[in-house]
Amino acid sequence: MREKEIRVLIVDDGRLCRTLSERLRQEGLQVQETDDAAKALALIQRGWPDVVLLDTQIPNANGIEMLRRFRGLDSDLPVVMATPSPNFPEAVEAVKAGACDYLAVPFNNEEVIAAVRKASVGNRRQQEFRWGEEESVHDWSLQRLMGSGEKVRQVAAEISRVAPTNFSVVISGETGVGKELVAQAIHAQSRRAANRFLSVDCGAIPDSLIENELFGHERGAFTSADRVGIGKFEAASGGTLFLDEISNLPLGMQSKLLRVLQEKQIYRIGSNAGTKVNVRMIAATNQDLASLVLAKSFRGDLFHRLSEYLIRVPPLRERREDTLFLAERFLRTTNRELGKDVEGFSDSVIQLLLTYDWPGNVRELRNVIRGAVLLAEKVIGPGELRLRTDASRMPPLSTDSYGEGPLSLKEAVLHSTVQIERSLLALALRRAGGNKAQAARMLGIDYKTIHTKMRQYGIQKEAIHHDTAKEQKCQSG
Repeated sequence: MREKEIRVLIVDDGRLCRTLSERLRQEGLQVQETDDAAKALALIQRGWPDVVLLDTQIPNANGIEMLRRFRGLDSDLPVVMATPSPNFPEAVEAVKAGACDYLAVPFNNEEVIAAVRKASVGNRRQQEFRWGEEESVHDWSLQRLMGSGEKVRQVAAEISRVAPTNFSVVISGETGVGKELVAQAIHAQSRRAANRFLSVDCGAIPDSLIENELFGHERGAFTSADRVGIGKFEAASGGTLFLDEISNLPLGMQSKLLRVLQEKQIYRIGSNAGTKVNVRMIAATNQDLASLVLAKSFRGDLFHRLSEYLIRVPPLRERREDTLFLAERFLRTTNRELGKDVEGFSDSVIQLLLTYDWPGNVRELRNVIRGAVLLAEKVIGPGELRLRTDASRMPPLSTDSYGEGPLSLKEAVLHSTVQIERSLLALALRRAGGNKAQAARMLGIDYKTIHTKMRQYGIQKEAIHHDTAKEQKCQSG
């Protein structure tokens, strides 16, 4: 096929660059545009387009579903997807549905032309995304998002090794290192990739609701159950279920989870009949599960059942070579989000980025860069880089500390605030007998906030129970 014969159908509502159609025509391509799914289907049925450029954000339409319909009419039709920003799960779904390429808006017109040319000659590398350069998902999906340092390469190699198996995997690492991203990469490279990947944050759901979240319920099982509720295990059947912060799962639920993993069936609340499920389990934790097993706060048999393969994701301070890569990536995505053109970082900021320990890991880095882009004009300087001192790692404030070195008023206030907040949190938890939901109500905060702060200040539920019992014993004595 000669280039001038290439026929391109652009399916979008005009959100894509207005000059794109004209630029394609200047290249000798034939172009039609539509925001009407029926018209697009009619053109495909007639065999008109050689390539389709499909926007995922068409109003009143589902881009992935439209892709499937297009490919249903012509399984050989190359479809290039366009999305507002890099989205790993959506990209996986798109390529599995048959997209031959995946572009993030805003994109360079020359980039689109190259993608169309490539698609038109049948080079459909269906296991590829596109966020600039083209590399195989199996080689770069993780590295394109986390960096290309040696430790990330090691994690990527472990993913490639375990993904094709049906092993249960435990991913360990500090908060904010990207454990869910690793889990998504395992799913994307597995034989289950065409099916669903579902995630449950075990620390964000009250103990009383977690069973319903995982296993569902029958109609009439409780007062508000006016219909059958499908839990995450059933919804993810055939795919992957990711249990984040598995260490927060109550011991009673750990027992039920173990039974499900052994029997491969769940029991909805209110039902005595089991429902078969076929789910690959991936769990993540920011704690040492083996130590929790020794402390009898996590079941040893469940730990061994889940940890058929272990992957540790290193904190950002152990892979400083990835810091600038990540900072520049967050700079680009925030520029697009805010419609700004911040060019980069000053030399002093680069030094700060490379020497700061990033206790909040990649999540903290992302938040800092986003805030800096919002404040900056052209180049991010130290004034825009608002690094936060990690309060949970500060030594306790005492009158003696003033004589040991300089301490600013801001640091002193932060120390005192942290001490007061931690004390009030511990007091509320003791008064609530360790019940996080009750303590949250006492403090006027939500459940997720109290859970986050317990982790931030290293307050363990078991320690609260111990302190409460000790306090009651002293009172009775």
